[in-house]
Amino acid sequence: AALAPPARLRGLAGDATPQARRVEGREAAALAQPVAELCAEAILLADGRTERAILASALARDLRQRVGGSRSGSGALWVAQDADSNVVASCAIEVGRLSPAALDENRLRGQNPLEADVAERPLLSSLAVSPDWRRRGLAQRLCREAEGLAREWGYDEVLLKVERDNRRARKLYRKLGYRDVAVDAGAERPEAGPGGVRYVPTVQVAMRKDLRRPPADTVAAAAAAVAAAAYLGAVLHDDAAAVAALVADGRAGAALERVGQLVT
Repeated sequence: AALAPPARLRGLAGDATPQARRVEGREAAALAQPVAELCAEAILLADGRTERAILASALARDLRQRVGGSRSGSGALWVAQDADSNVVASCAIEVGRLSPAALDENRLRGQNPLEADVAERPLLSSLAVSPDWRRRGLAQRLCREAEGLAREWGYDEVLLKVERDNRRARKLYRKLGYRDVAVDAGAERPEAGPGGVRYVPTVQVAMRKDLRRPPADTVAAAAAAVAAAAYLGAVLHDDAAAVAALVADGRAGAALERVGQLVT
């Protein structure tokens, strides 16, 4: 039978933002299907019931394999659910043998592993938020949970891959501290076809976040915002404090925008 479309999420302005939580074992296996449905709709933009059902089925199988293993430190899944237990946001992380450009060993077959710099690295995936629940900090919260676990596992970086044409997602990842490291012109993405899932060529961007320190451009922007706040402090004390608060929250870009508003 065709899969019923996900319930329209009741993201009203007054609803409390759900908490992100890690799910494991049988619960992770059980939630793989609704997470896959969310990813099919929010990431792969599947809009038809049949297309969404085909993609969700394949994504759910893949997700169970990636984060449902028993080996500690190999993969994990987080979800956020609304008051009716609908999955409204998700994020996964897994460890694989990857190059710094997020290419796995199969893609590098024939190359010297040392020259390719293949090593175990954490890869962020399945970051999806229902449209009705966006702009509430859920994506940032889920990423922080995944990055915190990567640190616990002993890693100092996190990689991810995103469609080059997905400017909204790339903008979000930059805001979260990820920076482009490579373009993968030989990537593939799943697509629903008459016979099931097929993989079609696409171009993806590999992005990386250093868990030890913020990106250099963010540091420079924060320093500029702090200097501007200090300059304004003597005259506009309240506004300077607001700018400093934005910097402390890691929002250097917003701080510089606020400074620009004050001096124009």
